[in-house]
Amino acid sequence: MGVLKQVMCAGIVLAMCVPAHADVSAETERSSYFLVHSVTLDDLQLLLNDLGATFMAAGENAEGEPFIFGQMPNGLTFGAYTVCAGADGRDCRGVEFMAVYSSRASVAEVMDIDRDYAAISLYKADDNTVHVSRYVILDNGVTWANLIENANVFHLLCGKVSERLQAFPQDAPQ
Repeated sequence: MGVLKQVMCAGIVLAMCVPAHADVSAETERSSYFLVHSVTLDDLQLLLNDLGATFMAAGENAEGEPFIFGQMPNGLTFGAYTVCAGADGRDCRGVEFMAVYSSRASVAEVMDIDRDYAAISLYKADDNTVHVSRYVILDNGVTWANLIENANVFHLLCGKVSERLQAFPQDAPQ
């Protein structure tokens, strides 16, 4: 590849990157090739929009890390939580998608489902709930399309988990 082509390719890639401090609040859509290194609450809102999810709530945890809750068109309610390296919710290089199901399935039954779906993690939080999560690391950057695809995989697998959990008794044992 010639030097001019290399410089042009590098320039195009750099033009698609927004610095971590850039204000994206005015964005209503994002290029599939946009490189995501860190996420903000505005990014999470754009994520919901691109997933076709309905906004439910948003905020920050005690460490200032942003999170958002949404509902997919099929009714799945989920949260997207950031994991930040910096103080005050800055430099958020991880996103965890989380859904919670009411289920009396045993720990062993939940672990069987967990083994079947390596792209997500399942665990019993208490006797009546099962948590499903998918964690995406952004440290060296992922494309916006890849982040959306990770959320879509999470959504698809939540549907499979939901079907499996419905096979277990929902009422308290007698």
